[in-house]
Amino acid sequence: MNSPIESAQTSESAAIVSNRPWIGRPVGTKNSAMQERAVRTREAIIAVAARHFDTDGYGHTSMNTITHTGKFAKGAMYYHFPSKEAIAQQLISDWNLAVDESINDAAVDAAVGTGSDRLTAIFSSLALKIADDTNLRAGMKLTLEPSIDNGAAFARWVDAVSDIVETAITAGECVDGPMVHRLAWNLCSGTVGAVQAAATLREDVDVATRVQDVVSAHLKSLTGP
Repeated sequence: MNSPIESAQTSESAAIVSNRPWIGRPVGTKNSAMQERAVRTREAIIAVAARHFDTDGYGHTSMNTITHTGKFAKGAMYYHFPSKEAIAQQLISDWNLAVDESINDAAVDAAVGTGSDRLTAIFSSLALKIADDTNLRAGMKLTLEPSIDNGAAFARWVDAVSDIVETAITAGECVDGPMVHRLAWNLCSGTVGAVQAAATLREDVDVATRVQDVVSAHLKSLTGP
C-alpha cells in the first residue's frame, strides 16, 4: 500500500508528464493558433453579417444567408453567435464605443471650444467612421431596428449629445428654446436618415458629406443666423 507521500509524488509526476510540451513546439503554440483562428472567424462572421444588414436590412438577413455568404461551418457560426440578434447586438455595442470615442476626442481637443464646435467635431468624426466602416454603419442602423433588443442605443446616443447641448445653453452660447432642446434628436436622426437615403441616390456625393450637410443645417438653430 502506498503512503500519502508516495501518492502525492505519483500524482505530481503524472501532472508533469501530462503537461510536458511536445518536442520542437513552444508551449502554448497550438492554443494560441486556435485562439487566433477563432478570433478571425468571429470577426469574419460579424463583417459578413454587417454587409447584409447594411444593404439588405436586418429582417431580410438570416443566419443561413450569413453562413452561405461567408462559407462558414454552422458549428462555427453557432459557437460564436447563437442567433443573428447576438451578432446585431455586437455591432450595436461597437457603434456605442465609436460614439463614446468621438465624444471623448472632442472633449479633450483644446481647439474645440463652443458647444457648436464640439458637435461639429463629433458628427464629422462619426460621418467619416460611418462612411469607411461597414460594421459601424450597420451598427448605427441597427440602433433603430424595432425587432431586436438594442439596449436603447439610439436613446443613449441622443442623451449623450443632449448633454453637450444643455451645457451650451447653460453657458449662454445659444438662446434657450424648444428647437434647441430638440437639436440632439434632430442631429442623430438626421444622421441615420442621411445614411439610409444616400444608398438610394445616384448623385456623386459621399455619405460623409451628406451627414455633414445635415449636421450643419441643424446646428444653425444653435448658433443662430
